[in-house]
Amino acid sequence: MKKQLLITAMAVGISLCGFAQTKGTNALSFGVNTTTNKSSGNNYEIKSKNNSFTLGYGFFFKDNDKIGLDLIYGLTKNSSGNDSHQEQKSYGGNLSYQHYFPLVKTLFAYAGGKAGYTYSKNNNLYNNTYPQVTNFTSNQYAIGAYGGITWFVSKRFALETSLLSADIVYNKTEQNEINANNYFTKNEYTSFNLSSQGFINNLGFKIYILF
Repeated sequence: MKKQLLITAMAVGISLCGFAQTKGTNALSFGVNTTTNKSSGNNYEIKSKNNSFTLGYGFFFKDNDKIGLDLIYGLTKNSSGNDSHQEQKSYGGNLSYQHYFPLVKTLFAYAGGKAGYTYSKNNNLYNNTYPQVTNFTSNQYAIGAYGGITWFVSKRFALETSLLSADIVYNKTEQNEINANNYFTKNEYTSFNLSSQGFINNLGFKIYILF
């Protein structure tokens, strides 16, 4: 009897720790990250809002190892009273790999890598003494490493957040500007940098549907 209870307890423990990360599991993910900032004074008011959304598919090709593809859309709006308005739209995608480490029951840590591409378009309108319109388009390529926490709420659902990341990024930007006299200028910029985000520096999350 004791042996049977022990075997049952072990089976339950295994199911709690590993039911959602077994080989052959599919995962559809939905992600959102939004931030809003506002500051004001006697003669000014500055607003900033940043939203990003992801839709992804992942596949556990072996226990606790997942490969995935994410599609990304971002929208950022900044305004400074009636003097200037900025809007940036971003479109892109990531290929990723994640390995999961069991912590407590259905709570897992993960670490992985990714490679991605993002296209962005930024429109700026300045309504000051000399009105002008400035447009930016950029192509960004990145590879990076990241890690975080995943909670497998049930056999079909999971929540995941990224806590740490480091990226190597190459970016090429083209600037087009038209001033009040309809004078047109064009500039190109390239940049290469290494960036990292500290613990809980940018707390976005994903929702997984597992099947």
